[in-house]
Amino acid sequence: MLTPAPVDMLFLHVPRWRDGRREIMVMPTGFTALANLMIDEGRSCAISHLGIEREADPGFSLQALLASTRPRLVLLTLHWHGQTRGVIDTARLIRKAMPRSTIVVGGLTASAFARDLVSAISAIDGVVRGDGERPLQVLARVVLDGVGSARDVPNLVWRDGGTVVDNGLSWVLDEATAGGLRHGSLRALRLRERYMSRALYADFSEGADGSEGYPLAAYLNAGRGCAAECVHCGGASSAQMLTSCRRGVLHYPVAKLLRDVREAVQEGARALRMSFDPPAARRHLRAWFDAIVADGHRLRAIYDVWHLASPSFVDLFSRTFEPGSMLIFSPECGNEQLRYRIRGLPFTNAQLLRSLADAEDRGLRTHCFFSAGLPSETPAQVEETARLIGQIRGTTRSGISVCPMVLDPASPLHVHPERYGVRLIRKTLRDYYEERGLPGGPGYETEHFDERGILQACNRLLAAAGLSSLAGSA
Repeated sequence: MLTPAPVDMLFLHVPRWRDGRREIMVMPTGFTALANLMIDEGRSCAISHLGIEREADPGFSLQALLASTRPRLVLLTLHWHGQTRGVIDTARLIRKAMPRSTIVVGGLTASAFARDLVSAISAIDGVVRGDGERPLQVLARVVLDGVGSARDVPNLVWRDGGTVVDNGLSWVLDEATAGGLRHGSLRALRLRERYMSRALYADFSEGADGSEGYPLAAYLNAGRGCAAECVHCGGASSAQMLTSCRRGVLHYPVAKLLRDVREAVQEGARALRMSFDPPAARRHLRAWFDAIVADGHRLRAIYDVWHLASPSFVDLFSRTFEPGSMLIFSPECGNEQLRYRIRGLPFTNAQLLRSLADAEDRGLRTHCFFSAGLPSETPAQVEETARLIGQIRGTTRSGISVCPMVLDPASPLHVHPERYGVRLIRKTLRDYYEERGLPGGPGYETEHFDERGILQACNRLLAAAGLSSLAGSA
């Protein structure tokens, strides 16, 4: 086992333990890049993934790790809302063990609830909203070098005595700064080989094609941002403005993206998992894929298609990555009018079926995600989705997954539920901490479905796909 050494900064990823399972095992893509940025500036850093630590050593003690590393600055990621309880409880544990350390949280959910976290959770000293690269550089100088004050840190919400201070959301990552970031290197991560070798992310419904997950995967994206307004998404255009003040889409330089692939391969990666596909990025993605081919890499890829791929893009994807690589589509429902209302990048059922056929004709695997109980959706429209699932199963080899569309903080639906005719069950930080509502539920109710009805409607679609019902939904 590793013998920890003292560090300036300790980065912690806290997964969720639920029903005996560890979930949210993938670290946010920017977490390793932040640690690498600090190392490049001469800081001593370590990343500890608490799920991997406990799998490797059932007797693992965070208190012992803190005692041996003695970090002056502890950084927690609260990106996905399912981490809320775990991150807050871990911050409280750290505060007891390290009363003089500075504890700062970042990530999408932390950005959405920044003021609440600082005012309600005394263990947390501050929250960095939005992009964290420049704020972390300044924060490190304040905490570790004694240069300047917390008021100098952009995007920081912090506590000054009993007063919550918001420094304002003023810094957004630009292309020049992004060019120096290293997302592919895991050099700061403890137990990195175990992290790489584990199948961390099982995207798909239990029993669906691909539900076993995929090991040896690097999670890399070609940029940040989105111009679309999918109503449930915490990364929607309006949500990006709220949480990071980002307008539009940022593309990472191709040279930086190729370096990420090279470093990921050096870490043992044999697959790329990508989820960044705004329409404006397609030309940039083509340049990245061409560079991957020119550099001699032949990897598997699992790629989220945000809008339908043209035949030429599918052809490039199939030439770039190994046979059996996968394109993942999210039609969400079978009724086209409903899809146009709730999805920022909609398409018709006929277009979807053609795209699935194009991909499969080129030796690619495909997968489709559906849900039920969507805003304004009726029981009759759920049956339309069941029929589309049957059509996909009958005419393609595509895998099918079904899950409730869980409500993201800062999403259009979370901010403006009245526009979509829903009643929120989870709205506040406390709601997410307590996971109010049904376990595995979406966090809202509609005119036609309460939470239990939404889960039952999802089970109807799972049955249409020949898959098992959602756990705990009976």
